[in-house]
Amino acid sequence: MRMVLVLLPVLGCSFILAVLYLLTYKLDITVNDISVSQALADYEPNIEILVLIFIGATLMIAVTICRDIQIYVYHRRQSSTTCGMKTLNFIAAFANITAYIGFVLLALFKIDAESETERLLHSVGSLMYFGLSDLYGLVHTFLLWKQTQYPCIIKVVFTIVPLVTVAFSIIYVLKQEEAYVTEWITVALAAIFVGLMSILFCIDPVDDELREFFCCRRGGDQINVLTSSKRKEVCPV
Repeated sequence: MRMVLVLLPVLGCSFILAVLYLLTYKLDITVNDISVSQALADYEPNIEILVLIFIGATLMIAVTICRDIQIYVYHRRQSSTTCGMKTLNFIAAFANITAYIGFVLLALFKIDAESETERLLHSVGSLMYFGLSDLYGLVHTFLLWKQTQYPCIIKVVFTIVPLVTVAFSIIYVLKQEEAYVTEWITVALAAIFVGLMSILFCIDPVDDELREFFCCRRGGDQINVLTSSKRKEVCPV
């Protein structure tokens, strides 16, 4: 179970990166030629890419939920839970979950569709993905710095990646056709950011927090504290 959870972020990241690779390989294009949206519209058969995106997005959402629970349980153990921290953690998780729902939408509905409704849904999906994935990166970085079990170098890496992602997003918004490459880089970095969470799950095994969280839910949030070298919380029998 522990190994599966450690590999989950890598798998999610790999599926999204595989989508980007297939778009450029099958269409015989470079990242400077067209936007990700146009490449998705041109790719045939569309179902192949949609399946990869759906699996990748599902894995990314699962990782986001696991990380949300991990942060929540950490602060509960440290007795450092505050309304502000809980709110930020919820906002971060909601943002990334919604972002990858948006990613599915922008792939499902083509940018050059004949229907105005489909084009609108594509635009909405695009805004959801790029806007909320950037928000997730920034909020998650803040939350990560509030956790003491991770080395400083890991926190620095998790700070640099979302900041660079946001920078490329802004460049694309400002330059559009002149900077298609920045859109591709943004999608790749957003996926890599989540993929890097394998490191967090490895340093602090997330299966422990998941068991504690769901166990306590079944037990009505009542816990027994066992004295040992490491504080553990278990369900009442």
